[in-house]
Amino acid sequence: MNEPRPSRGWFRGRSYSLGAQLDTFLVCAAAGVVVNRALLIVLGYPQIGSRKPDGIHISHSIYGGFAMMIALTFAIAFLGPSTRWVVAIVGGLGFGWYVDELGKYVSNAGYLFRPALSLIYIVFVVMFLVFNWMASRTYTPDDAVVNALEALKSASLGNLDDRQRRDALRRLERLGPRDATFAARVHELLADAPASPPHPAGRMRRARTRGRARYTAWSHERSFTIVIDVFFFALAAATLGELLGFQLIGPGIHRPSGKIAVAAASVAGLMIIVGILLLRRDRLAAYRWFDRALLLRILVVQVFLFQEQQFAATLGLAVDLFVWVMLRSAMAIEEQRHEAEGEAEVERAAEAAPSDATS
Repeated sequence: MNEPRPSRGWFRGRSYSLGAQLDTFLVCAAAGVVVNRALLIVLGYPQIGSRKPDGIHISHSIYGGFAMMIALTFAIAFLGPSTRWVVAIVGGLGFGWYVDELGKYVSNAGYLFRPALSLIYIVFVVMFLVFNWMASRTYTPDDAVVNALEALKSASLGNLDDRQRRDALRRLERLGPRDATFAARVHELLADAPASPPHPAGRMRRARTRGRARYTAWSHERSFTIVIDVFFFALAAATLGELLGFQLIGPGIHRPSGKIAVAAASVAGLMIIVGILLLRRDRLAAYRWFDRALLLRILVVQVFLFQEQQFAATLGLAVDLFVWVMLRSAMAIEEQRHEAEGEAEVERAAEAAPSDATS
Protein backbone atom coordinates (compact mmCIF):
# COMPACT_ATOMS: atom_id res chain seq x y z
CA MET A 1 0.00 0.00 0.00
CA ASN A 2 1.32 3.42 -0.95
CA GLU A 3 2.08 5.76 1.89
CA PRO A 4 0.05 9.00 1.81
CA ARG A 5 2.06 11.94 0.62
CA PRO A 6 2.81 14.61 3.23
CA SER A 7 0.84 17.79 2.89
CA ARG A 8 2.74 20.63 1.23
CA GLY A 9 0.33 23.32 2.26
CA TRP A 10 -3.19 24.10 3.40
CA PHE A 11 -4.53 25.69 0.22
CA ARG A 12 -4.42 22.80 -2.23
CA GLY A 13 -7.05 21.38 -4.53
CA ARG A 14 -8.34 24.54 -6.22
CA SER A 15 -11.65 24.34 -8.06
CA TYR A 16 -11.66 24.81 -11.84
CA SER A 17 -14.70 27.07 -11.31
CA LEU A 18 -13.09 29.32 -8.72
CA GLY A 19 -12.65 32.25 -11.14
CA ALA A 20 -16.30 32.36 -12.19
CA GLN A 21 -17.60 31.74 -8.68
CA LEU A 22 -15.38 34.33 -6.98
CA ASP A 23 -16.34 36.88 -9.65
CA THR A 24 -20.00 36.06 -8.98
CA PHE A 25 -19.39 36.63 -5.27
CA LEU A 26 -17.84 40.06 -6.00
CA VAL A 27 -20.55 41.15 -8.42
CA CYS A 28 -23.30 40.13 -5.98
CA ALA A 29 -21.51 42.05 -3.22
CA ALA A 30 -21.28 45.21 -5.36
CA ALA A 31 -24.92 44.82 -6.39
CA GLY A 32 -25.87 44.41 -2.72
CA VAL A 33 -24.21 47.72 -1.82
CA VAL A 34 -25.66 49.77 -4.69
CA VAL A 35 -29.18 48.32 -4.69
CA ASN A 36 -29.38 48.59 -0.88
CA ARG A 37 -28.43 52.28 -0.97
CA ALA A 38 -30.88 52.91 -3.81
CA LEU A 39 -33.72 51.35 -1.82
CA LEU A 40 -32.82 53.40 1.25
CA ILE A 41 -32.94 56.60 -0.82
CA VAL A 42 -36.32 55.72 -2.33
CA LEU A 43 -37.80 54.77 1.05
CA GLY A 44 -36.35 57.77 2.87
CA TYR A 45 -33.78 55.90 4.98
CA PRO A 46 -36.25 53.92 7.12
CA GLN A 47 -35.04 52.39 10.36
CA ILE A 48 -36.15 49.25 12.13
CA GLY A 49 -36.25 50.32 15.73
CA SER A 50 -36.03 53.67 17.48
CA ARG A 51 -34.36 56.83 16.13
CA LYS A 52 -33.58 58.03 19.65
CA PRO A 53 -29.93 58.10 20.72
CA ASP A 54 -30.61 55.54 23.44
CA GLY A 55 -33.01 53.45 21.33
CA ILE A 56 -32.50 50.09 19.68
CA HIS A 57 -31.65 50.16 15.97
CA ILE A 58 -31.42 46.97 13.90
CA SER A 59 -28.73 47.63 11.28
CA HIS A 60 -28.95 46.01 7.85
CA SER A 61 -25.43 44.69 8.43
CA ILE A 62 -27.21 42.15 10.66
CA TYR A 63 -29.11 40.90 7.60
CA GLY A 64 -25.78 40.65 5.80
CA GLY A 65 -24.36 38.63 8.66
CA PHE A 66 -27.36 36.26 8.56
CA ALA A 67 -26.94 35.84 4.77
CA MET A 68 -23.25 35.01 5.22
CA MET A 69 -24.20 32.58 8.00
CA ILE A 70 -26.66 30.87 5.62
CA ALA A 71 -23.95 30.66 2.95
CA LEU A 72 -21.47 29.15 5.41
CA THR A 73 -24.11 26.68 6.60
CA PHE A 74 -24.63 25.52 3.02
CA ALA A 75 -20.88 25.24 2.48
CA ILE A 76 -20.42 23.16 5.65
CA ALA A 77 -23.54 20.99 5.43
CA PHE A 78 -23.72 20.05 1.73
CA LEU A 79 -20.98 18.36 -0.30
CA GLY A 80 -22.43 18.77 -3.79
CA PRO A 81 -20.22 20.92 -6.08
CA SER A 82 -23.24 22.96 -7.23
CA THR A 83 -23.64 24.22 -3.65
CA ARG A 84 -20.75 26.63 -4.27
CA TRP A 85 -22.89 28.70 -6.64
CA VAL A 86 -25.46 29.18 -3.87
CA VAL A 87 -22.64 30.12 -1.49
CA ALA A 88 -21.22 32.63 -4.01
CA ILE A 89 -24.58 34.35 -4.58
CA VAL A 90 -25.99 34.36 -1.05
CA GLY A 91 -22.60 35.04 0.55
CA GLY A 92 -21.85 37.83 -1.92
CA LEU A 93 -25.15 39.58 -1.23
CA GLY A 94 -24.63 39.17 2.50
CA PHE A 95 -21.12 40.60 2.34
CA GLY A 96 -22.42 43.55 0.31
CA TRP A 97 -25.10 44.33 2.92
CA TYR A 98 -22.54 43.97 5.69
CA VAL A 99 -19.77 46.11 4.17
CA ASP A 100 -22.33 48.77 3.21
CA GLU A 101 -22.34 49.75 6.90
CA LEU A 102 -18.59 50.39 6.89
CA GLY A 103 -19.13 54.10 7.63
CA LYS A 104 -20.50 53.18 11.06
CA TYR A 105 -17.50 51.05 11.89
CA VAL A 106 -14.72 53.48 10.95
CA SER A 107 -16.18 56.84 12.05
CA ASN A 108 -18.59 58.55 14.40
CA ALA A 109 -20.44 60.11 11.44
CA GLY A 110 -22.55 57.01 10.95
CA TYR A 111 -23.90 55.39 7.80
CA LEU A 112 -23.66 58.54 5.64
CA PHE A 113 -19.92 59.00 6.26
CA ARG A 114 -18.90 60.29 2.79
CA PRO A 115 -15.57 58.44 2.37
CA ALA A 116 -17.30 55.12 3.18
CA LEU A 117 -18.05 54.28 -0.46
CA SER A 118 -14.44 54.99 -1.39
CA LEU A 119 -13.27 52.61 1.32
CA ILE A 120 -15.82 50.00 0.19
CA TYR A 121 -14.65 49.90 -3.39
CA ILE A 122 -11.01 49.87 -2.30
CA VAL A 123 -11.96 46.66 -0.47
CA PHE A 124 -13.60 45.38 -3.66
CA VAL A 125 -10.56 46.22 -5.80
CA VAL A 126 -8.21 44.43 -3.40
CA MET A 127 -10.50 41.39 -3.41
CA PHE A 128 -10.68 41.52 -7.21
CA LEU A 129 -6.87 41.51 -7.51
CA VAL A 130 -6.50 38.65 -5.01
CA PHE A 131 -9.24 36.59 -6.66
CA ASN A 132 -7.72 37.08 -10.11
CA TRP A 133 -4.31 36.07 -8.79
CA MET A 134 -5.82 32.89 -7.39
CA ALA A 135 -7.58 32.09 -10.68
CA SER A 136 -4.51 32.82 -12.83
CA ARG A 137 -2.17 30.39 -11.06
CA THR A 138 -1.26 27.25 -12.97
CA TYR A 139 -3.23 24.17 -11.96
CA THR A 140 -1.29 21.23 -10.55
CA PRO A 141 -1.76 17.44 -10.77
CA ASP A 142 -3.23 17.55 -7.26
CA ASP A 143 -5.85 20.05 -8.47
CA ALA A 144 -6.73 17.75 -11.36
CA VAL A 145 -7.28 14.74 -9.08
CA VAL A 146 -9.38 16.72 -6.59
CA ASN A 147 -11.56 18.14 -9.37
CA ALA A 148 -12.03 14.65 -10.80
CA LEU A 149 -13.25 13.56 -7.37
CA GLU A 150 -15.66 16.51 -7.40
CA ALA A 151 -16.98 15.22 -10.74
CA LEU A 152 -17.50 11.82 -9.13
CA LYS A 153 -19.51 13.50 -6.38
CA SER A 154 -21.71 15.09 -9.03
CA ALA A 155 -22.13 11.70 -10.72
CA SER A 156 -23.22 10.10 -7.43
CA LEU A 157 -25.88 12.82 -7.10
CA GLY A 158 -27.06 12.39 -10.69
CA ASN A 159 -25.79 15.83 -11.76
CA LEU A 160 -22.90 14.95 -14.09
CA ASP A 161 -23.58 15.29 -17.79
CA ASP A 162 -21.38 13.79 -20.48
CA ARG A 163 -19.61 17.06 -21.31
CA GLN A 164 -18.61 17.66 -17.68
CA ARG A 165 -17.30 14.09 -17.42
CA ARG A 166 -15.20 14.49 -20.60
CA ASP A 167 -13.80 17.78 -19.34
CA ALA A 168 -12.77 16.26 -16.00
CA LEU A 169 -11.18 13.26 -17.74
CA ARG A 170 -9.27 15.42 -20.21
CA ARG A 171 -7.86 17.63 -17.46
CA LEU A 172 -6.95 14.61 -15.35
CA GLU A 173 -5.13 13.06 -18.32
CA ARG A 174 -3.31 16.30 -19.04
CA LEU A 175 -2.34 17.21 -15.48
CA GLY A 176 -2.92 14.21 -13.28
CA PRO A 177 -0.16 11.70 -12.50
CA ARG A 178 -1.61 8.72 -14.42
CA ASP A 179 1.20 6.45 -13.17
CA ALA A 180 0.10 7.02 -9.56
CA THR A 181 -2.20 4.33 -8.22
CA PHE A 182 -4.76 6.66 -6.67
CA ALA A 183 -5.02 8.94 -9.71
CA ALA A 184 -5.38 5.90 -11.98
CA ARG A 185 -8.25 4.58 -9.86
CA VAL A 186 -9.99 7.95 -9.92
CA HIS A 187 -9.61 8.05 -13.71
CA GLU A 188 -11.07 4.56 -14.02
CA LEU A 189 -14.04 5.37 -11.80
CA LEU A 190 -14.75 8.60 -13.66
CA ALA A 191 -14.45 6.93 -17.07
CA ASP A 192 -17.01 4.30 -15.97
CA ALA A 193 -19.35 6.78 -14.28
CA PRO A 194 -22.61 6.99 -16.23
CA ALA A 195 -23.72 10.35 -17.53
CA SER A 196 -26.84 11.66 -15.85
CA PRO A 197 -30.05 11.13 -17.80
CA PRO A 198 -31.41 14.33 -19.27
CA HIS A 199 -33.87 16.07 -16.99
CA PRO A 200 -37.17 17.34 -18.37
CA ALA A 201 -36.48 20.78 -19.77
CA GLY A 202 -38.09 23.52 -17.70
CA ARG A 203 -39.02 26.97 -18.89
CA MET A 204 -35.66 28.51 -17.96
CA ARG A 205 -33.70 25.69 -19.57
CA ARG A 206 -35.73 25.91 -22.79
CA ALA A 207 -35.15 29.67 -22.90
CA ARG A 208 -31.41 29.15 -22.32
CA THR A 209 -31.26 26.52 -25.08
CA ARG A 210 -33.03 28.85 -27.53
CA GLY A 211 -30.69 31.69 -26.57
CA ARG A 212 -27.61 29.53 -27.11
CA ALA A 213 -28.89 28.39 -30.50
CA ARG A 214 -29.57 31.96 -31.61
CA TYR A 215 -26.18 33.11 -30.39
CA THR A 216 -24.42 30.27 -32.24
CA ALA A 217 -26.28 31.01 -35.45
CA TRP A 218 -25.65 34.76 -35.22
CA SER A 219 -21.96 34.34 -34.34
CA HIS A 220 -21.31 33.01 -37.86
CA GLU A 221 -22.73 36.09 -39.53
CA ARG A 222 -20.68 39.10 -40.57
CA SER A 223 -22.80 41.51 -38.53
CA PHE A 224 -21.83 39.77 -35.27
CA THR A 225 -18.36 41.27 -34.82
CA ILE A 226 -19.56 44.68 -36.04
CA VAL A 227 -22.36 44.84 -33.46
CA ILE A 228 -20.07 43.63 -30.64
CA ASP A 229 -17.37 46.13 -31.59
CA VAL A 230 -19.80 49.06 -31.71
CA PHE A 231 -21.55 48.09 -28.48
CA PHE A 232 -18.43 47.80 -26.33
CA PHE A 233 -16.81 50.87 -27.88
CA ALA A 234 -19.96 52.86 -27.09
CA LEU A 235 -19.94 51.46 -23.54
CA ALA A 236 -16.35 52.61 -22.97
CA ALA A 237 -16.99 56.02 -24.56
CA ALA A 238 -20.17 56.57 -22.51
CA THR A 239 -18.35 55.81 -19.25
CA LEU A 240 -15.46 58.14 -19.99
CA GLY A 241 -17.88 60.81 -21.23
CA GLU A 242 -19.93 60.63 -18.07
CA LEU A 243 -16.88 60.96 -15.85
CA LEU A 244 -15.45 63.80 -17.91
CA GLY A 245 -18.82 65.52 -17.67
CA PHE A 246 -18.44 65.61 -13.91
CA GLN A 247 -15.06 67.26 -14.36
CA LEU A 248 -15.89 69.78 -17.11
CA ILE A 249 -19.54 70.78 -16.62
CA GLY A 250 -20.35 69.25 -13.28
CA PRO A 251 -19.09 69.69 -9.74
CA GLY A 252 -15.64 68.45 -10.71
CA ILE A 253 -13.62 65.49 -9.53
CA HIS A 254 -11.55 66.48 -6.52
CA ARG A 255 -11.73 63.55 -4.11
CA PRO A 256 -9.44 60.51 -4.41
CA SER A 257 -12.49 58.32 -5.11
CA GLY A 258 -13.25 60.30 -8.27
CA LYS A 259 -9.66 60.12 -9.50
CA ILE A 260 -9.62 56.36 -8.90
CA ALA A 261 -12.89 56.03 -10.84
CA VAL A 262 -11.46 57.99 -13.79
CA ALA A 263 -8.34 55.81 -13.77
CA ALA A 264 -10.46 52.65 -13.59
CA ALA A 265 -12.68 53.83 -16.45
CA SER A 266 -9.60 54.60 -18.55
CA VAL A 267 -8.14 51.15 -17.87
CA ALA A 268 -11.51 49.54 -18.65
CA GLY A 269 -11.60 51.48 -21.93
CA LEU A 270 -8.14 50.23 -22.85
CA MET A 271 -9.21 46.66 -22.03
CA ILE A 272 -12.23 47.06 -24.32
CA ILE A 273 -9.98 48.33 -27.14
CA VAL A 274 -7.72 45.27 -26.70
CA GLY A 275 -10.82 43.06 -26.87
CA ILE A 276 -12.03 44.77 -30.04
CA LEU A 277 -8.63 44.23 -31.69
CA LEU A 278 -8.69 40.53 -30.74
CA LEU A 279 -12.33 39.82 -31.59
CA ARG A 280 -11.79 38.70 -35.19
CA ARG A 281 -8.73 36.56 -34.41
CA ASP A 282 -9.57 35.02 -31.02
CA ARG A 283 -13.13 35.55 -29.85
CA LEU A 284 -12.66 33.88 -26.46
CA ALA A 285 -9.60 36.00 -25.63
CA ALA A 286 -11.54 39.13 -26.64
CA TYR A 287 -14.43 38.14 -24.36
CA ARG A 288 -12.03 37.74 -21.46
CA TRP A 289 -10.77 41.31 -21.95
CA PHE A 290 -14.39 42.56 -22.12
CA ASP A 291 -15.10 40.61 -18.93
CA ARG A 292 -12.24 42.31 -17.07
CA ALA A 293 -13.44 45.71 -18.26
CA LEU A 294 -17.00 45.04 -17.08
CA LEU A 295 -15.81 43.88 -13.68
CA LEU A 296 -13.82 47.12 -13.29
CA ARG A 297 -16.94 49.10 -14.22
CA ILE A 298 -19.14 47.23 -11.76
CA LEU A 299 -16.72 47.16 -8.84
CA VAL A 300 -15.18 50.63 -9.13
CA VAL A 301 -16.76 53.01 -11.65
CA GLN A 302 -20.40 52.25 -10.84
CA VAL A 303 -19.81 52.64 -7.12
CA PHE A 304 -18.41 56.14 -7.70
CA LEU A 305 -21.25 57.06 -10.08
CA PHE A 306 -23.75 55.93 -7.49
CA GLN A 307 -22.06 58.12 -4.90
CA GLU A 308 -22.57 61.10 -7.21
CA GLN A 309 -25.88 60.28 -8.89
CA GLN A 310 -27.54 58.18 -6.23
CA PHE A 311 -30.63 56.40 -7.60
CA ALA A 312 -29.99 57.23 -11.27
CA ALA A 313 -26.81 55.14 -11.28
CA THR A 314 -28.78 52.00 -10.38
CA LEU A 315 -29.98 51.77 -13.99
CA GLY A 316 -26.36 51.75 -15.16
CA LEU A 317 -25.54 48.96 -12.71
CA ALA A 318 -28.52 46.93 -13.93
CA VAL A 319 -27.31 47.30 -17.53
CA ASP A 320 -23.77 46.31 -16.58
CA LEU A 321 -24.99 43.24 -14.67
CA PHE A 322 -27.17 42.16 -17.60
CA VAL A 323 -24.30 42.58 -20.07
CA TRP A 324 -21.94 40.73 -17.71
CA VAL A 325 -24.32 37.75 -17.40
CA MET A 326 -24.78 37.61 -21.19
CA LEU A 327 -21.01 37.87 -21.71
CA ARG A 328 -20.32 35.06 -19.25
CA SER A 329 -22.86 32.88 -21.09
CA ALA A 330 -21.15 33.65 -24.40
CA MET A 331 -17.76 32.83 -22.86
CA ALA A 332 -19.08 29.44 -21.71
CA ILE A 333 -20.31 28.68 -25.24
CA GLU A 334 -16.99 29.69 -26.77
CA GLU A 335 -15.03 27.61 -24.25
CA GLN A 336 -17.12 24.56 -25.13
CA ARG A 337 -16.57 25.27 -28.82
CA HIS A 338 -12.80 25.50 -28.32
CA GLU A 339 -12.79 22.25 -26.36
CA ALA A 340 -14.86 20.47 -29.02
CA GLU A 341 -12.51 21.72 -31.77
CA GLY A 342 -9.49 20.53 -29.76
CA GLU A 343 -11.03 17.08 -29.30
CA ALA A 344 -11.80 16.89 -33.03
CA GLU A 345 -8.19 17.76 -33.88
CA VAL A 346 -6.90 15.06 -31.53
CA GLU A 347 -9.23 12.50 -33.09
CA ARG A 348 -8.15 13.49 -36.63
CA ALA A 349 -4.51 13.21 -35.62
CA ALA A 350 -5.13 9.76 -34.10
CA GLU A 351 -6.90 8.59 -37.25
CA ALA A 352 -4.15 9.96 -39.49
CA ALA A 353 -1.31 8.38 -37.50
CA PRO A 354 -1.86 4.71 -38.61
CA SER A 355 -2.18 5.70 -42.27
CA ASP A 356 1.03 7.76 -42.07
CA ALA A 357 2.85 4.83 -40.52
CA THR A 358 1.56 2.45 -43.22
CA SER A 359 2.62 4.73 -46.04
